[in-house]
Amino acid sequence: MHRKLKISEYSPLLDKLNSRFNFWATKSLSFAGRCLLIKTVVTGTVNFWTSTFLLPRGCIKRIESLCSRFLWSGKTDRRATAKVSWKIVCLPKPEGGLGLRNFRLWNITLLLRLAWLLFSGSNSLWVAWHREHNCPTSYSFWSQTETQTMSWNWRCILRLRDLISRFITSNVHNGCNTSLWNGTRNLRIPIEESVSEACDGRGWRLPHPRSDMEVSLHSFLITFPTPALDRGPDSFRWETNGNSNTSFSASMTWEQETRDHLMLSCPYALVLWSEVKRRFRDTVPPFSKWSDLMQWTSSSSPTTPSMLRMMVIQALVYNIWQQRNNKLQNHTLLPPLVAFKRINRHVIDSISAARKQKKFCSLMLLWLI
Repeated sequence: MHRKLKISEYSPLLDKLNSRFNFWATKSLSFAGRCLLIKTVVTGTVNFWTSTFLLPRGCIKRIESLCSRFLWSGKTDRRATAKVSWKIVCLPKPEGGLGLRNFRLWNITLLLRLAWLLFSGSNSLWVAWHREHNCPTSYSFWSQTETQTMSWNWRCILRLRDLISRFITSNVHNGCNTSLWNGTRNLRIPIEESVSEACDGRGWRLPHPRSDMEVSLHSFLITFPTPALDRGPDSFRWETNGNSNTSFSASMTWEQETRDHLMLSCPYALVLWSEVKRRFRDTVPPFSKWSDLMQWTSSSSPTTPSMLRMMVIQALVYNIWQQRNNKLQNHTLLPPLVAFKRINRHVIDSISAARKQKKFCSLMLLWLI
């Protein structure tokens, strides 16, 4: 598909869903039965489209509206009063939802499979076509510049590169098919350069480091074996929940973003947590579960009172969630250290606003020093 889908092009999907809902409306189904049909039949019908195209937001909203009306009233021709929002309905059951799919996020999850096909050595016609016209090598995928001459589907996939990079890892052998920078330019080396082009028979060909970050990179590369042609081609793996797989799993990728993972253990959150721990005078334990964090937040000590802990956690969670939405919706992400400056400012402003209250008067000193 060279351009974005028009209403007339995705209307057959809406018509098919409408006819199914109208047929089920005569069956006097229970709430649990309607929920099960949405989870199985409706999701299965939508899957064909979402695994091929990035559906327009208008189409997604229309599908969710039909599902919501059918779930709460059993019909789609009248507007029912929803007990909770559709966003809450789509939460996992342990978090208070019904475990239904968020079609927008599920659409993005299924599109990740297309990117995986480029790295997995698939012999499909889709991969062959894009190898010929858009992406001749795997490492060039990360450095491509989006242009209007590209197809709509390909541009949608390119906009997901930041998300894709969280899942794909490379086992470097000859280094010919692995990007050195994974889309980020540093150390005055061209962004399109592969790992094999950054080394020779004598070792790594890197300019003299000028910053602490570059020194750290040099130190890491010293421990990394130099790529060699006799080691064979590079191989790629799909990482989900700490498991390395040679194949793509939509269900495991979907389950990757849980509350505990997003707030406590994803790489972005870990950087923010390290900065927060530097500010607290007490030793902050690592948290593997949300309940552990809540228990720690409700406790107190002379140097980190409970009120300060709650204010910092509130600012931290808010900023992580904001950056998560910014990445999904706008395809941009603030560097974690910049995000921490916002968290710091949020905490300082909150303390300043309530500084005349007795329990807040000492918090500024505990947070800043």
